[in-house]
Amino acid sequence: MRSHILARIDLDQKRLDDDLAYPAAVPRVEEEYDEFSSGYWKNLSLANSSGQADDTAYVDIDGSALTTEHGKNTPYLSELVNTVFDRDRVKMVRARNLIDAMVVSHRDFVDLGEDNDRYFRTFMVLEDNPQAFHSDSDTVIRMRPGELWYLDAAAVHSAVNFSSQSRQSLCVDFIFDGQRDEASIFRDLSSYQPDLSPEIRERAAFTSDLEQRLLRLSEVVNRRNFKDVLFLLSKIHFDYNVPGERTYDWLLDICRTAGDDQLIAKAEMVRDYMINVRALGERFSINDWVSVAA
Repeated sequence: MRSHILARIDLDQKRLDDDLAYPAAVPRVEEEYDEFSSGYWKNLSLANSSGQADDTAYVDIDGSALTTEHGKNTPYLSELVNTVFDRDRVKMVRARNLIDAMVVSHRDFVDLGEDNDRYFRTFMVLEDNPQAFHSDSDTVIRMRPGELWYLDAAAVHSAVNFSSQSRQSLCVDFIFDGQRDEASIFRDLSSYQPDLSPEIRERAAFTSDLEQRLLRLSEVVNRRNFKDVLFLLSKIHFDYNVPGERTYDWLLDICRTAGDDQLIAKAEMVRDYMINVRALGERFSINDWVSVAA
């Protein structure tokens, strides 16, 4: 697992609570990467390339990200970014929330066509929730409030909140122009503490019997429940010791056994889009069957 804790930030709970009331009240709107999620997943741009609050796309920019209306309405979060990080290096800032929902296993930055090690994403949970987890390929972690993580978004990763309790977080992106130097993102280099221990989720052994039971979904899968099957399979690695990318192997095997060419084509499209390759600006709908060859 390349994802790891970078620092431990002391949070002012009163000021934080005041700020978190704002993104909680902002209506959720469709954003650039809705195809990755199921349930309630909200992303608010606090700073981005355009300075527009409704701009949720991540793009390469020269200079630092511009504060949006959302960022101005969350002064404590904006202050955290300005005081913890070298603000000149910040490329995007987002407030995120995941409630009774998940983000399926996927890779980011595959559509940017460059060395993924240039892109550096940090993530900090702002609300504690024992039912919310992140995964990094074959490891599942529970992030605790104030832990500032490097999130290896170029690896296969996923997130889930099994509860209806809010779990807001702060996501800040950087780009390295030269050699990768984690400490350089901080305003004060003494903040960098890469040796803190994470909370790793204990998972049950994944057995061949369980895999065969999953593959029997071939008996019921169809176009109407294809998305349900995908998200059911995506939850397995949070409870069992198996990598998240296996989701797409199971999905393809299930569709092949079902013998439906459209299901097979769709499963291949989902796998390629989520973890292999996609074009810059390419969008994908799990529920769209018109574009799937008969």
